[in-house]
Amino acid sequence: MREEDALLLECLEDVYHTFEKALKKAQKVRSIHVQKFEQILDELRSERRVFEDISIPARLIVEQLLESQLRVGQVALEAEYLRHPFTGVEAVKIEEFGIIRVKLGKVEITWRDRNYSYYLYPDKVELRAMDEKSAIKLFFSVSFNQQIIERFPEIITSPNVVYIHPQLEIWLQGAQ
Repeated sequence: MREEDALLLECLEDVYHTFEKALKKAQKVRSIHVQKFEQILDELRSERRVFEDISIPARLIVEQLLESQLRVGQVALEAEYLRHPFTGVEAVKIEEFGIIRVKLGKVEITWRDRNYSYYLYPDKVELRAMDEKSAIKLFFSVSFNQQIIERFPEIITSPNVVYIHPQLEIWLQGAQ
């Protein structure tokens, strides 16, 4: 784990424990705010799982989705017979066992990280099930940039990654 990741994880732990302590105090109160605290605690667990429970390529994808959500990017989706046009990212959540849940507009897609291999292109990713029976394609309106790619040089040796576009590979080699 990189130093900056360890620092972010430590900060998340601090906030999580503070909220957990506050929630214990608030359990006696009958208020909608208690449910909101529980929701925030769940979101903090999801953030922690980004660092602890998913592979490096999945993390790159999650971070690109979060960038799209927080900045103005959009994402399109193709999965088997489903085609969904470019839309905003409503939510990104990491659940137990490395299950990644993404809500694009009104459509929600879920995959389990360890059951997929990754094909990385500048403006899209393709996730293929290990049994090759299904695939998910995510298209980004804002391409991966050199800065985000260089943060994940370990992708080159990741067993989950089957293909890396030459442009991304050049950026990754420059980061090593």
